[in-house]
Amino acid sequence: MPSIRPILYAVLVLFTIITAAVFYFATIEGKSGMEALWLTMSSVTTTGYSDVMPSTSAGRIITMFLSVLGFGFLTYVLSTTLTGMVEGRISDIWGKRKMIKQITRLKDHIIVCGAGRVGKEVIRELIRKKKEFVVIEKEPSILEDIRAEGNVLFIAGDATEDRILQMAGVAYAKGIITTIPDDAGNLMITISCKDFNPEAHIVARATRPESVIRLKRAGADTVVSPSAIAGSRMALASLKPASVAVVETLIDDHENNLNLEELLITYKSKLVGMRLKDSRIRDDYGIMVLAIMREGQNIINPEPSEVFKVGDILVLFGAAEQLYLLEKVVAGE
Repeated sequence: MPSIRPILYAVLVLFTIITAAVFYFATIEGKSGMEALWLTMSSVTTTGYSDVMPSTSAGRIITMFLSVLGFGFLTYVLSTTLTGMVEGRISDIWGKRKMIKQITRLKDHIIVCGAGRVGKEVIRELIRKKKEFVVIEKEPSILEDIRAEGNVLFIAGDATEDRILQMAGVAYAKGIITTIPDDAGNLMITISCKDFNPEAHIVARATRPESVIRLKRAGADTVVSPSAIAGSRMALASLKPASVAVVETLIDDHENNLNLEELLITYKSKLVGMRLKDSRIRDDYGIMVLAIMREGQNIINPEPSEVFKVGDILVLFGAAEQLYLLEKVVAGE
């Protein structure tokens, strides 16, 4: 990445030279402030009007010094700045620096590796859910599309490189979604992410069926095969069109205000030790408990007599505002 630091150093040196020269001409040679500045600038720019001249040998030597070294720094600063402005590099550098600073401040965010066809859909969903995330992408054409999305944090680079993952804050990320179309690349990303952050939840894309097992062995918590999901959905659409239509409405219709949510029961929760039928989750909030995840096991459609325990993850479905209210109860607030 191009750096603006050399330009800033050159400006600082040039300013120091001009200030020192003005001070010398004003104090040692007794010239007025305007005359000292005029003589200094005419020497730095090599215009040499000769209306104001140094009166001592030391002053003449300083004037020659200004003509050579000062002009050199001035030329470097002006040429580099103008070139940067023409090429748009200055704004690009500052924009990247600002983005990197934002990324370094993130905690419990999501890293999306790859912004291709699948990755774009992931990005749109994360934006809709107002989640904090960082995108890693190496293709210039795709990066231009990401810029067009607006305030999307991204890093231009290869997600299989450890350095790029560290720049994205993998050690502090809550989850990683790797969507690149290369199974070997997704495998490398999964292994690296588990090394840097064993607690992160990793969702990996698999193109070939045999890659699913490998990715899970490497540490992926969830492996998704877009082709398999598409085929299954097409078959269900033919066999059970009404059911698929309902599911599509729940998933794709963003205006219905109905959401799926996962809530963790902590030791502070009022639900600990309470039976499902006594919790009044359905009666008071209109929320359905679809499943309970407990110690790696899924209790689908739990019985009313099921007792909530610390560490249970409730999979809930209901209105967004009611889920927000229930979240406070589950958290023990």
